[in-house]
This record gives sequence, C-alpha cells and structure tokens, in this order.
Amino acid sequence: MNENNENKEKNSFAQSALVVLGVIVLCAIIIYLMDYFFVQKNDIKINMSTDKKVEYVTINSKEELITTQKYVSDLNYTMRYDINNFSMFKYRNQDFFRYKSAEKILVIVEKSSFPESCSSITTSSDYDNCLVKVDNYTKEYYIRENDKTFKITVKTPNISEYEQNINVRINYMIKTFKINDNKELNS
Repeated sequence: MNENNENKEKNSFAQSALVVLGVIVLCAIIIYLMDYFFVQKNDIKINMSTDKKVEYVTINSKEELITTQKYVSDLNYTMRYDINNFSMFKYRNQDFFRYKSAEKILVIVEKSSFPESCSSITTSSDYDNCLVKVDNYTKEYYIRENDKTFKITVKTPNISEYEQNINVRINYMIKTFKINDNKELNS
C-alpha cells in the first residue's frame, strides 16, 4: 500500500512538472507571437507605404510598364522601387532591396558620412552627389542634403543576362531617392 502511494506521488509530481513546463512553453510562444505581430511586423508596416503607381520606363528601346511602390524609411528618406522585381527587408540600420530573380543583386541604403574624396564635387541639383566605383560589380552613391548623408550601395555581380533591365530599374530607384526632414515623416 505504501508503494502504491509513492507511485501515485511520483506520477502526480511528474504530471505537475509537465503541466508547469507546458505552461512555460505556452507563455514563451505567446510572448514571441505578440512580439512578432505587434512589434516586428509593425516596424515594417511603419516603413512601408501603400503609394503604388504604374509607370513607364524605357528598357531596350521599348516602353515597359512597371508597378512601383514608395518606400518610406525610418532612416528619413523615401524611394520608389519596382515591387514585381525587388523585395525589401531591413537589417540593423540598413534597408536592402533585393532583386527577386538574382538574389545577389542588391541595393543597400544606409546613413553615412560624405567621403573626403567627394568634397570638391557639387552638382546643380538639390543634392550633393558622389559616385564611387568600388569594383566591377559594386558602386556607392553618396547623396547629401544639408547635414544628412546617405550611401546607396549597388551590388550587381554577374548580371550580364539582366544588365540592361536591372540598371534601368536601379537608376530609376536612385532618381526617386529623397531625403526627408523629421517633420515631414511625423506629419
């Protein structure tokens, strides 16, 4: 009889431990899901805009319709990109636009400082711009307005089959790049 009570106590203790462990795991899952749906997903939504447009661009001497979306970044800039050919994601303080058909082709936007080698260059536009060719496949565009500078890194390794198509789309993105004031984003 004593043994029977001990077995019942052991089973009861094991069941209690499983229940406690199950509750802890369930709480951890709920916390993760709340973080994902209410924090991480909202960060992307805050940065995204639903301002979509259908526009014409000239590719290989032909007019082509592309669907673009305005990306509003928490880094205080906006830029349009072709949503059918590029996907967007954030990592740390950088925004990545990745070409869907060739994922090594990237456009990376980040805050930066204006390089000394570009200091003597000025343009007639509203921005001070500078292009630095890092290697055959990487270019860095520095765009400065007032006290804000952004670096747009364009990585295009081995794009011979996509070259004309990609370059037109990336040039379009860079042309639509605009630096925002904090006041504009908050209004």
